[in-house]
Amino acid sequence: MTDVAALLDRFVARAARRRVGVVVGHLAPDGTTTYRAAGRTTLPDGPAPDVATRHEIGSITKTFTGVLLARAVVAGEVTLDTPVGELVDEVAGLGRDGVPVTLRHLATHTSGLPRVHLSALGSTVDVLRGIDPYRDHTEPVLLEAIRTGRLRRTPGTGRQAYSNSGFGLLGVALARRAGTPWADLVRDRITRPLGLADTGTRGQATPEQRARTATGHHRRRSAAVAWNLEALPGAGALLSTARDQLDWAAAHLRPPADDLGAAIRRATAPHGPHVGLGWQLAGESAAGDRVVWHSGGTGGFRSMLCLRPGRGDAVVALTNHSRSLTLATMRLLASTDGT
Repeated sequence: MTDVAALLDRFVARAARRRVGVVVGHLAPDGTTTYRAAGRTTLPDGPAPDVATRHEIGSITKTFTGVLLARAVVAGEVTLDTPVGELVDEVAGLGRDGVPVTLRHLATHTSGLPRVHLSALGSTVDVLRGIDPYRDHTEPVLLEAIRTGRLRRTPGTGRQAYSNSGFGLLGVALARRAGTPWADLVRDRITRPLGLADTGTRGQATPEQRARTATGHHRRRSAAVAWNLEALPGAGALLSTARDQLDWAAAHLRPPADDLGAAIRRATAPHGPHVGLGWQLAGESAAGDRVVWHSGGTGGFRSMLCLRPGRGDAVVALTNHSRSLTLATMRLLASTDGT
């Protein structure tokens, strides 16, 4: 039998050597959770992080937007093949070669939209200098950039091309269809029903939650500014805790018997090679070791959540540092095979 606590102890000890703070958690098939943490929530002498420390989770946010889409489909509000231009007037007619961009294309990174509507050189320099590359981004700016830009390929053709802009647009479309801001839609349709009380945007945080939020840091351990993700919240605006993230994983391993559960099952089903709706898929779809996963990164945070529906287990890792934990977390999950 694998000693999970010992594995997590070794994981945080190694990870904390090169990061400001680290929290890791494991969910066993029987529902047992184990957590370990090391480092600090802020430098130079902030408190140690724990399961209740809030972190920016970056692109793990996309898994919530994917489930929002699936729930709208289950409710009959949209279909996966609804053209996004029917929901967002500013991009009416968005497509190429007579093929419109649909909600399915946005959720599976096959829309032909670029990774993000920012100058590649300018945004890289900004990040290296500790400047928020999204500081001037607003929803109208994003929609105008999409409207006036050119798709890189015909929607639904070629390989998947990861697009933050695409998920930003998907979040806008779902919010427009519901007549509710994206953050409130996530709260009302996902986090509140599942009891994920510590998962939300910065604007939704209570004073007590703000006090439990870690400070992000660059690789050189200087504090990082929080990125302005107002224009594309559906792509990366959520904060969460290790405890909430394992509860999110548990909802996918044992979906509730309602419309939300049906949406979760739809979101984690294959909708293309190695992709669900927002989720990334690794391994053979029929095998017990198939991994459903997503990583995330913002100016001063990195995150990773991976689960195995066939085995019923999951691992989450969060750090308030811009050094990735993705591969290490995947290896950690694989090392728990004996549990």
